[in-house]
Amino acid sequence: MKALLDSLARRREMLVGRSARQRGEIRDTLAGARRALEEPLVLGLGAAVTLLSASPRMRTWFVRAWIAGAFLRRLLGR
Repeated sequence: MKALLDSLARRREMLVGRSARQRGEIRDTLAGARRALEEPLVLGLGAAVTLLSASPRMRTWFVRAWIAGAFLRRLLGR
């Protein structure tokens, strides 16, 4: 009987360890996917900022659009 209980305890420990490893793998995979999604967005925003800051005319239009958007958000209560 003791051998059976020891066997069950070892099996439970193995299952708990495997579950912890699987949770770690899932967490790492999700973190990698999140980084893969965020990197192009950050690069695109950086390029947009560079373009907007390079041209004074575009900068003024961007500021006007931003002010209009802030005004509309305030009107809509968001």
